[in-house]
Amino acid sequence: MLDFIKKILEEQREANNILKRNMIKEYLQLLVLSFLYSNREYQSLTFYGGSCLRHCFGLPRLSEDLDFVDIKGETDLKKLAENLKDYFRKRHGIKIDSKIQKFRIYIKFPILHNLDLAKKGESNVLFLKIEIFRDFDFRKNYQIKIIPLFKFGESILVRTFDLSTLMATKIRAILSRKWEKTNKEGKVLAKVKGRDYYDLMWYLKKGVEPNLKCIEEVKDKGELKKKLFEIVKKIDSRSIKFDLEGLIEDRNFIEDLGNNIKVILNEQLEEF
Repeated sequence: MLDFIKKILEEQREANNILKRNMIKEYLQLLVLSFLYSNREYQSLTFYGGSCLRHCFGLPRLSEDLDFVDIKGETDLKKLAENLKDYFRKRHGIKIDSKIQKFRIYIKFPILHNLDLAKKGESNVLFLKIEIFRDFDFRKNYQIKIIPLFKFGESILVRTFDLSTLMATKIRAILSRKWEKTNKEGKVLAKVKGRDYYDLMWYLKKGVEPNLKCIEEVKDKGELKKKLFEIVKKIDSRSIKFDLEGLIEDRNFIEDLGNNIKVILNEQLEEF
């Protein structure tokens, strides 16, 4: 496994360390997906979020976490964590650790020193977060899609929602997310998650219509447009750049996007 990861990094020598770590995570995500969807006990988990868009629909940015909906509400996180430990030890020859926090599993890969992505005294652990939600009562009129993935030598049949419903989950996050990133001194580094607005731009560019029945905060498309216009006003370029620099390789694109995303989204929403 480490030899394959080193090959991935060899092709990305100019990338910053944050980007490199997320490139490794993309590979590790595929291994986790391969395990889950080849195991009958976990095949009913429904994949969604940024990593889903990346792997299943070609979203041109990296993503950090794996998000699932447990529609049946039967997944035992403790058992899943142990199963993943066994899988990585037996299949890939690496001993991992894990931590469970509410609906999250943090998988700990002790690989950063070996990959020269952490200095002596710095943590050797690369974290991969898996979130499994059960409280998805807002889902209405959705479809389930089975998407084949063939990547990094893995062949996987992934279970996910239709794009209309996935777009609705992203819009719900944009409408309700309270988030701010600060440094150790308390200085605000980012006020919004740039990836949310990048993804919204991607959906609008593709002409996807959101599943409005999954967005409780709005009565119709007209009301949704008004709310999105108001939120777009609050976007600052620094937040966009800060959040995307570890997810997109092209630094010039990130700089230009940060400076222009308000204009782009406003024009897209006018035509929406």
